[in-house]
Formats: sequence, structure tokens, C-alpha cells
Amino acid sequence: MSAVSLGTPTFADDTDLVTQGEYIARASGCMSCHQEDLSGGYEVETPMGTIVAPNISPSDDYGIGGYDRDDLANVLRRGVSPDRRLYPAMPYTSYRGMSDADIDALHIWLQDQEPVDVPPEQTTDLPFPFNIRTGMIGWNWMYLDDRDLPVPDDPVLQRGAYLVNHLGHCGECHTPRNDFFGMQDEQYLAGEVLDGWLAPNLTSDPVSGLGSWSDQDISDYLRIGQAGNVIQAAGPMADFVRHGTSHLEDDDIAAIIAYLRIIPAIATGAQDIPLIPPESERSHPEHRYGQVRGEMSAVLTNFDLAEQEQLYVAHCAACHGVSGQGQPQAYYPPLVQNAALRRADPTNLIQVLLHGVPAGMLERVPAMPGFADELAPDQIAMLANYTRVTFGDRPDSDLTAADISRVLSHEEEMPTPLRILQVLAWVGVGVLILVAVLMVVWVARRRKLKRQRG
Repeated sequence: MSAVSLGTPTFADDTDLVTQGEYIARASGCMSCHQEDLSGGYEVETPMGTIVAPNISPSDDYGIGGYDRDDLANVLRRGVSPDRRLYPAMPYTSYRGMSDADIDALHIWLQDQEPVDVPPEQTTDLPFPFNIRTGMIGWNWMYLDDRDLPVPDDPVLQRGAYLVNHLGHCGECHTPRNDFFGMQDEQYLAGEVLDGWLAPNLTSDPVSGLGSWSDQDISDYLRIGQAGNVIQAAGPMADFVRHGTSHLEDDDIAAIIAYLRIIPAIATGAQDIPLIPPESERSHPEHRYGQVRGEMSAVLTNFDLAEQEQLYVAHCAACHGVSGQGQPQAYYPPLVQNAALRRADPTNLIQVLLHGVPAGMLERVPAMPGFADELAPDQIAMLANYTRVTFGDRPDSDLTAADISRVLSHEEEMPTPLRILQVLAWVGVGVLILVAVLMVVWVARRRKLKRQRG
């Protein structure tokens, strides 16, 4: 199948439209939230509550079996379904730019799938007043507009812009948001913490962004979820690679890379060393047969290990090696120069140490156990500090048990403007109740006076 063009393609028959629709679904990341069978269920934790991806299979009772093409277009471009308004966890602010031809093909493919006649186990649960979806009219009025993003004349860059800005909706996770969760376009793709994970800077900045990445690094990362044995996808991004970008054609991967290269550089955060070293400066550790066993045998005879070294040997060295060289042939990544350890913001490293990496998250990637139920927060902090300094080229690391507990609890404080809005909404309810009570009292008194006069 050839890569999809931004213009209006010509199709031979409905079979081609179905094939095309699946490609659009992959490029749009539909399965990342709605599962391969489109049954939904992915949960997005927000400061206002949990938003759950719905069933989008062609089930008449629980999915979108009754949607016609225009219904789907309204969902994708306006965030409005036939029976309700959607929250912007569904990235309609980006899908707004989808072409008519792609929406046509996506609708045909969605309706061609097997219905899943059960709802997700959980449902969206937001407190008052955020559970009143009519309020999204105001949010859309403020933030649902055509973005002023760079779109050059070059057709390859146009295709890349379409994939990054609209189908792939990269900005939805990687762009900072304001207190009302509107994207800040002046910081487009500069990185954001979302759902407990850091979605990093994708601009061309050489330290905090992709400036030090080679084209091959970016291609490999989008294709297989890892690059140069120095960075691996995890969390929501691993889902997006597995269900989405790993299915893209080479031409589309190349277009994405070309477009990301022209995004203006934005330096963000406290990152002080390139996330991954330039290719010429990488150590390229090699694993020899029997090396891990030999190193383990030697280190276990050393009774003078510090506590942090003991933790590393006991919980990490069997897979990643005592010297952090990993076992690349078996897909256990090296820790030497690993991006998760070089990053100034340790959020994603802590997430992986706490919860691990499930088997099958990415092709051939083995499972990694999480230590949330095995190690205390202070031990996990000690392990993170040791690996960041020993293997990640960090000059120091002073994570504490409180830092680990913060990520583990995954509690995001509601922004002050939203908290004020919530309080005002309850005050408004109280005023309405008071007015209603006063009206009842007034009417009762009027009737009583009439009876007395009569």
C-alpha cells in the first residue's frame, strides 16, 4: 500500500477504501485508546477525574453502529456526537484538520469491523460541574479553532505537517496546556506531563529536544519503539508505537521526520545534557556470551557493596548487566547513556521502576517487573539515584521517597481557575436553591394572606 496523500485520492472500489480507512485509523492512533477491537476502556487520569475511551466498534447498542459519515465528521472536527458532547481527551482539536477523503475512508473501515456488544468496564467519572457536558460549548468557543502552525509549500513537509498536527495529533500530549487545558501554541511540541508521564520536547532543540537525534534514531523509535540502544518507548508512547506509528509507510515516517526538523527549537526544563548523545559520542556497549553470569558471580563475592549497589545487583543486574551494558541481542537495553537516566526530569524513569513494562508492549521487548510492591519508596529512590549517576552521566541525583510517592499516588492538583469555577458552580446551585425556597415561602405567604382576607 502506498502512503496516503494529503489531497483527495482516487480509489478503485470499496475494498481499497477499507484498507485506506485502516491506515488512517493507525496513523490517527485510534487503537491506542480504543483497543484493537475498538471496545474502548483506556483511562485518562485528569485533575478533574477519569475520562474513559468509549466503545467505537459498530455496535448499535454500545458503539457507533448508528453513526453516518457526517456524525463521524462532527465527532472528529467538533467533538459532538449524536447524543452528547465529548471532552478534549478525544483529540478533536487536532482531528479538526482531517481531510474529507480520510474521514470517508475511516468511516467505511469503522463500520466494516466486528461489533463489540459490551460497554467498557468503567465510564467517565467527573465531579460537578465538569460532568455537565454542555459546558464544553464554552471550552470549544475558546480553544477549538484552526491552529496557526507552520505548513510549508514543500509537499513532503505538508504531508509531515498533516501527520504530526492532525492525524498523529502529537501536539495533544507534547504541547504545554494552560489552566483550562487549552494547548499553548507558542510552546508547540515543547513537552508536557500528561496522565502521569512526561511527553517530551519534540522541537529541534539539541539538548531538550530532538536536535541531537539522527533521522535513523527518529525512524527507529517510531517504527520499533527504540533507537540506538539508548532510548526506549514506554507508557502511552509505547502504546502509540505499537498500535500506530509502527504501521506507517516509510514515506510517511520520512515526512514526519522532515517536518519535525523545521519545528522551531524551544529549550525547556532543566535538561543540561542532550537526551541522547550524538551518534559519534555513543559508547555502543557490547554483550559477550556468558558476560552477565561472569559479572554476577564476581560481584556476589564482594561483601563491601554499598546499599544502592546491592539494590542494583539484586534487582537489575541480571538483565542489564553489572556494568550496565545490557543484553541487546535479547532486547534487554543497555543502561549506559540511556535516555531515561540522562533526563533531568525523572518522571518516566520512576514510572518504569514502579510499574515496569508489560510483556508484548512492543515487538520482541521482554517484560520488566515493577518494584512498587517489592521495594519501599526510599529504596526505589536510591536505585534511581544510583543508576542515573552511574550510567546516565548525571552529575548528581537526589531523589527522595517523597518524589517516588508523588508519582505513585499520581495525584494532580486541580488548577486554581478550575477550582474557583467549581466553587462558583456550587455557590450558583446554592443561590438557586435559596431563590427557590424564598419563592416557595413567598407564594405560601401570598396564599395565606388571601385566605385571611377572604
